[in-house]
Amino acid sequence: MYALLFSEPLVNRAEMRVFTREKIYSSALARGAAHGDKETIKAMMIGWWPFIQAFERAIDVRVGHLPIKPLVQRFGQARIKTFFSEAREAVREMKEEEGSHAILWADGAKEFGLDLYGTHYDTLPTVQKLIANADSEDPVVFFSWLAAVEYIAEELAAYLCHAPKFTSLFAKKHWTWGLAHDEHEHDGPSHLEIDEDLARGYYPSNDPDITRAALTANMRECIEMFEKASHEIYDTTPEMAH
Repeated sequence: MYALLFSEPLVNRAEMRVFTREKIYSSALARGAAHGDKETIKAMMIGWWPFIQAFERAIDVRVGHLPIKPLVQRFGQARIKTFFSEAREAVREMKEEEGSHAILWADGAKEFGLDLYGTHYDTLPTVQKLIANADSEDPVVFFSWLAAVEYIAEELAAYLCHAPKFTSLFAKKHWTWGLAHDEHEHDGPSHLEIDEDLARGYYPSNDPDITRAALTANMRECIEMFEKASHEIYDTTPEMAH
């Protein structure tokens, strides 16, 4: 089981959740989905799909390619040797879960007549930027953005899974992808805790205030880019196209 490098969280998670929630609640895309507008839901399913697929691949690329030297210099070889095998396994498990989450997203889209695996959809510009940052070779950026994506997924799931006009459109009256993020329990640390722990471990400063500011800025940048991407996705809906 993954043992955290740091015993206490550094980023203010309550503040980050409020920041994320505000972006989601103010999003016409999320609001339209919550109100049960099928064209908005289709746009959301299609628009985010390239990122959901790429996110799984980005994690896969990192498995086995995490730099060990910065952590050894900081924490010592004895501790990091054991830690690293646990960290790789934790990231591998994330990849597997994201793969299953991608299938759940595609399954949800099928209920709206969309075949995401069988159809090519263009990737919108800001979604492409999100994918590029998820592919970052800088482990601080990479794990900061993974953490930000967890905040977004959890808050979006919490919003839409409690929106009856949205959930009533599914055959089982619930959104399975959303439930996987809204009620997910881990044996050990959560994805969010692991992401923040590794981002902090790789950050070159030992000053907690500097590190907190840097990681918070990285996460907010990602969340703000998601907000911009959601505007672009909403603009693809038929009512906005005319």
